[in-house]
Amino acid sequence: MSKRLETFNALTEEAALVQLLRVCTSTVWARAVLDQRPFKDQAALLAASEAAWQLTGEADWLEAFEGHPKIGDAQALQGGAETTAMQEQGQVSRALASTREALARLNQIYLDRFGFIFIICASGRSAEAMRAVLELSLERSRGDELRRAAGEQLQIMTRRLGAWFE
Repeated sequence: MSKRLETFNALTEEAALVQLLRVCTSTVWARAVLDQRPFKDQAALLAASEAAWQLTGEADWLEAFEGHPKIGDAQALQGGAETTAMQEQGQVSRALASTREALARLNQIYLDRFGFIFIICASGRSAEAMRAVLELSLERSRGDELRRAAGEQLQIMTRRLGAWFE
């Protein structure tokens, strides 16, 4: 068992909930994961996370999405290398100005159309690749886009929880 997981298992319920809400701001998800403690290893934690996400629906997904800055949000990216935004989408800050401007414009169109921000697991994707997904997403229905974004949210949570073991 990793030291981080050992520490997490030993936290009070309130402190453990705070840690989980840093991974994902859906309270239903966080409480469902918390109910499975203690975890014997990384696989058990990730399995509990995925099972908990399966218990969620639209309201929970929207709550989770609210915990994210927009892709390429200039303010979120100014926080420095230690911020979650920079760690996950810092490649956007190195993209061409035209790409960053397009992301900002398309993000607003997306928010106006669907009522929630564009969610994508940014790790390992270039700003241009994310822009292409965003452009395609604008052609989808709200229901299809909610399901796509929920899948991306699960990937984000899995990566964040996985980082506990690095």
